[in-house]
Amino acid sequence: MARAVVPAPMPPNEAERQFRVQQLCLTDSTPDRAFDRIVAMTAEYFEAPIALISILDEQRQWFRASVGLGVRQTPRRDAFCGYTILGRDVLEVPDTAQDERFRDNPLVTGPPGIRFYAGMPLVTEDGLGLGSLCVIDTRPRPPLSARDRSMLRHFAGLAMGRIATLRDRSYIDEPTGLFNRLRLEADVGMALERREHLVVVAADMLSPRFVNDIVNALGYPFFNELMLAMQDRFQSLLPPGCLLYKITPTRFAFLLGPAHRGLEQGLYERILGGFHAPVMCRGIPVRAEVGLGVLPLDAGRRERQDWLRLVVSAANEARDRDIGWTHVEPEIDRAQQRAFALLTGLSRAVATGEQLWLAYQPVIELATGQCTAVEALLRWRHPTLGPIGPGEFIPLAEKTALIRPLSRWVLQRSVEQAAAWRRRGFAFKVAINVSAQDFAGPSYIDLMIELLARHGVDPAGFKLEFTESALMRDPKEVARLLHRAHDAGVTIAIDDFGTGYSNWTYLRDLPASVVKLDQSFVRNLGAGERDRLLARTIIELAGQLGYRVVAEGIETAETLALLRQWGCDEGQGYLIARPMTAEALAQWMDAHRAGGGQALLRKPDALQ
Repeated sequence: MARAVVPAPMPPNEAERQFRVQQLCLTDSTPDRAFDRIVAMTAEYFEAPIALISILDEQRQWFRASVGLGVRQTPRRDAFCGYTILGRDVLEVPDTAQDERFRDNPLVTGPPGIRFYAGMPLVTEDGLGLGSLCVIDTRPRPPLSARDRSMLRHFAGLAMGRIATLRDRSYIDEPTGLFNRLRLEADVGMALERREHLVVVAADMLSPRFVNDIVNALGYPFFNELMLAMQDRFQSLLPPGCLLYKITPTRFAFLLGPAHRGLEQGLYERILGGFHAPVMCRGIPVRAEVGLGVLPLDAGRRERQDWLRLVVSAANEARDRDIGWTHVEPEIDRAQQRAFALLTGLSRAVATGEQLWLAYQPVIELATGQCTAVEALLRWRHPTLGPIGPGEFIPLAEKTALIRPLSRWVLQRSVEQAAAWRRRGFAFKVAINVSAQDFAGPSYIDLMIELLARHGVDPAGFKLEFTESALMRDPKEVARLLHRAHDAGVTIAIDDFGTGYSNWTYLRDLPASVVKLDQSFVRNLGAGERDRLLARTIIELAGQLGYRVVAEGIETAETLALLRQWGCDEGQGYLIARPMTAEALAQWMDAHRAGGGQALLRKPDALQ
């Protein structure tokens, strides 16, 4: 009866050894000419039919290079190499049939029929055995001579030299010469495997927008020189022996161990203070925008698996909020993960259009109660998160390229709906909101004019509503595009009026004929005389300048009465009607026309 193979004992540092193998990617099957050359020379020198560079992972023995063997791996329990890595010198088995450790091994009793084995462990500088360089024969051999053992050590040294070269190439950031993200991950992983406590600190040096401005104005060579100058200053602010890592083009990182405990906050303040003065590059002063993210780590913390994302996110948060440094905050991280999930889902929603729809809220003339317009409002139901409010997903979209296709989706659907309502005899305007990004070029206005013509919608029945913030990027270009829309017959309205600059002088340069009083003014009319005076003044002054004033957020009969008294032209809000689907709006309009518009003004509380 065949006896079971007894696998080699596990090294005491097996966890660290495994982590190092993974970090070095030594089980990668990509051929390497240097490894191939080493095993070829080894086989030739020893006149052996088989030579291998063998690497052990948790379950397998992988052949990183081989001569005379057709397979790429074997189970670890059968690996001679498992015994080899337990020592620091050549393991030699002159006749496996006479060695109780190996005589029943499937690699001895079956293919390739190993009878002779000699292997030299491949050991890192810190004593981790990764695998071995070995020579194998299918016939027993006499013990190796001293010279042959020396040569096997020499060939193994060449293999370790190649591993070190691959490691250095993988671990070094070439522009700076610093260790890179992979080395940081390896060092943190090794520390956690040793159950050491450490603090990971990431430093975000420049915002993406500022980097883009630098590259556009001065080029990539200047940017690279600038980061080298920042590196030099940063390194001078760290304690002796503290390694600086370059983990992205604009981010550094460093690790603090037990020796720095109690000194962390002082060090963070020192780094931030060290960058108060501009960094000089080619005689040009550049002020860094440093944010430090801080994350204490030990083997038992739940953040262990996700530490790099968390600490980089905290550094971004510290830079964006201009607070200098911050620990990882779970609430902020959850918000950022939700924001990413929403952006990912919104991208799919825009591509298919299946989760998006438009709701429409009526706008009435306060003097007559007649519906003069409906505002198209975008709605989204996420397939797993449910309904997402526009106040959450629109600002996210505006920070990305998603806002442009999203705006065009709204434009196309609202024009199509306007055409459908015209066919049913409704004469109200359809209003849509446009973002600052929609004014980045002429394409949005071009598309609007083309869609109106294609669907036979009179431009006079369409209204563009924009906020004052849209003027910030390029006021002259925005004004030019608005004039083009106005010249085509489209009504122009300023949305959320009173929340931005409220600068009446710039209105002279814009073709707007409507201002929409922000709902924050309207909802506070009952709060005090000062709020009433402010809202009344804006309404009266706008009217004197020839603008129609629309009040948003009308929710009480008292508010409606005051606005009518002050001469406000139009209004919308929950008192009048909530946003509704296109079909529900058509039914609302039929009922509204049948009852007469004044019914809204006489019995507002019934219209919820």
